[in-house]
Amino acid sequence: MDLVHDFTSFAIWSSSNLHRAVQELNAHAGRVVRTSLLYTTSPQYVTDQPQFLNAVLELSTSLSAVDLLLCFKDIEVRVGRVLGTLRYGPRVLDVDILFYGTHIVHATTAVGPLIIPHALLHERDFVLRPLLDLAAGNINAIYKTIRTLHAALPVPTNPPIPVLSLGPHDLLWPLHTKTYVMGIVNATPDSFSGDGVGVDVKAALAAATAMVDQGADMLDIGGESTKPHAPVVSIDDEIARVVPVLRAIRRAFPLLPLSIDTTKARVAAAAIEAGANMVNDVSGATADSNMLATVAAAQVPTYNDVVADVIAELTSSLDAAMAAGIPTWHVVADPGIGFAKGLAENVTLLRHVSKLKAAWAPCTLCGKPNPADRGNATAGTCAAAVAGGADVVRVHDVAVCVDVCKVSDAIWRMGV
Repeated sequence: MDLVHDFTSFAIWSSSNLHRAVQELNAHAGRVVRTSLLYTTSPQYVTDQPQFLNAVLELSTSLSAVDLLLCFKDIEVRVGRVLGTLRYGPRVLDVDILFYGTHIVHATTAVGPLIIPHALLHERDFVLRPLLDLAAGNINAIYKTIRTLHAALPVPTNPPIPVLSLGPHDLLWPLHTKTYVMGIVNATPDSFSGDGVGVDVKAALAAATAMVDQGADMLDIGGESTKPHAPVVSIDDEIARVVPVLRAIRRAFPLLPLSIDTTKARVAAAAIEAGANMVNDVSGATADSNMLATVAAAQVPTYNDVVADVIAELTSSLDAAMAAGIPTWHVVADPGIGFAKGLAENVTLLRHVSKLKAAWAPCTLCGKPNPADRGNATAGTCAAAVAGGADVVRVHDVAVCVDVCKVSDAIWRMGV
């Protein structure tokens, strides 16, 4: 069975086409093993058209190269591509074979010539940039390494921009240019931060509204405390806590990204039904064996909050998510600052955010020190996190951290 690097591109801000394409690939072409980040890219060749979204996928397949190409063309049509339109013009989906293992292929097919490695690979930044995420050091019999090919390209006026896909409404967040702030709404009576609202929906909505007014980009709603020795909450009780809160916040803010903080798949499913479009599982999807399948089926992002052996556990969690069918552009990695670690370990993690940050996943830092001195401590933590490359900070004190992130972005990211 050969591993194939397969490239997909489609029209501006239409991530639903990519979700459908990945499902079709898994159903008919083989198994998607890994994915690059998702990138917005400027059109090439025919420039008078909207931007595209591009990604590279590694596919394990038993199909021959020719049969794989024919399969790809069938998938394009099923997803909605209209044949016979302007070459390189606007299109719903375009799937190409970049590599077929280490094979060199020159063939004539029912849909046109097939050349592998792809004949135009060396001149396409929108292919080479996502390919760097998966195979930067790969060497082919015809080309140099992907890294060398990419470095040889002219400096683009509008380079590919990595984005995080946040589910409904084709919401895409550009990465590495702005630090996003996630506000925390605890629908619990026993939050260790002291700000739990219990099952008071009005209080939860008021807290959420205040955070949005202060500049929160998204909210994380939780119904079970993660503090040490906190009582275990049943699935039904947790659903009863979070679902009314989620529904109320979703009604008030139809387009605001909402995350459910849970380790239980049934709670996640109920929360998604109530309006959540992201799952925050502090166990890294290890507490409930059904979690990854639930997230993959719902096509919502997930992020992992790892509490021990951070790099190894983080990598394992991300690999498991990929194997379950959750693409990279739906994953945010969280090393779990402040959870199950001492002062020395937390400081070390903050000093090495850039090393913790997987090359193919955005990174979240969770700032949750003691309530009494949370504001100043979290502000310093957020500044250090942004300097290290964190893309999202998850905080209680939204107003302070929004200002910290704006200043830190201006220092560390302006012009990047």
